[in-house]
Amino acid sequence: MRALVLALTALLLGACAQTQVAGYVDPAYRGGPPIRSIVVVAETPRLGEREALESAAVAELAARGVQARRMIDLAPPTRPGGPAAETTAIRAAGVRAVLRIAVDQRATVARYLPPTYVGDPFFPYYGYGFGYYPGPFAGMTTGGRWVEEPTARYDATMQEAGGGAAIWKGEAVARGGSNSNFADLAARAARDLVSRLQQDKVI
Repeated sequence: MRALVLALTALLLGACAQTQVAGYVDPAYRGGPPIRSIVVVAETPRLGEREALESAAVAELAARGVQARRMIDLAPPTRPGGPAAETTAIRAAGVRAVLRIAVDQRATVARYLPPTYVGDPFFPYYGYGFGYYPGPFAGMTTGGRWVEEPTARYDATMQEAGGGAAIWKGEAVARGGSNSNFADLAARAARDLVSRLQQDKVI
């Protein structure tokens, strides 16, 4: 019974966890050789989101055979930064492209979880030969409350490392369950954006 209740609770909490992704390849780069070396740059003032975006994107790129580096390692926030420091770091990394992911919007959305029942809550007793005994799966198990869920939108741009020309544009709109936070959304969005990059035959 307890395992069933926990499973239903997890299903309800994750019901709205989803990401919608779109991407567009510049016509000049369609059909070209895949990009195999990238620096990932997360553009957000929040350190946790930045690490989540860059780490998830780099891990997903590496899993797909792409050499990838985090900008947070190349130009750490503990040192003097700015565009000049970033340009120097990209040049030193020797990569072909830069994937920039910016947190465009973020908000918290309230959602009502209606009560969920297992069995028939109005007839919680069952007969077993002689007499009646409580049924093992009757009654309300989950729901009947309001939860807050994070949602965010991310803009992504793949650029040539040298001249900065845009190769690919993408966006992701992510929504999480009540048990997730904005760092979770950022990591999921980064992974899905990389998946879209491969789908669009950029990497």
